[in-house]
Amino acid sequence: MHRLLNQLIEHLKLEDSEENSLLSFYLQSAERYVKRGTGYADDHLILLVAGIFYEYRVTEKSMGNALNSLTPLFVQAGMCGEDVGD
Repeated sequence: MHRLLNQLIEHLKLEDSEENSLLSFYLQSAERYVKRGTGYADDHLILLVAGIFYEYRVTEKSMGNALNSLTPLFVQAGMCGEDVGD
């Protein structure tokens, strides 16, 4: 299980998730995505991206639009460095 699993469940306001393995997969994918975008693992961005992966289990275009909306956060995190948000 991913170290942020309980925080993601809380973030998504899930009562009891039977999808823990799927949520862990989203967290792992989000962590890789954030590391590629910022150079490090920012927990807040990981939770936001994993939440998008969970909520936008639809078309690629819709997910792309949702992820693109996080661009300012990625830019800020990249400028601030690793000490912010962990």
